[in-house]
Amino acid sequence: MATEEQIRALAYTIWEQEGCPEGKGDEHYYRAKQILEEQEATSSVKFEPPPPVINLPPPPKKGKSPTRRKKA
Repeated sequence: MATEEQIRALAYTIWEQEGCPEGKGDEHYYRAKQILEEQEATSSVKFEPPPPVINLPPPPKKGKSPTRRKKA
């Protein structure tokens, strides 16, 4: 949840961007609060990557070991 400080800072920025108009403090405050809440709602959706796909080699055939070599 957005803090009071964050809301006020954004409201002040909006006020400055609009040329510092008189009497719109409440409007800027509620617009800033709405913006921050919307950002929070969209950022709370977390996508987890799918598990990795592991391509394992086929099991060795019985009676033969692919890693052993005959002694010379």
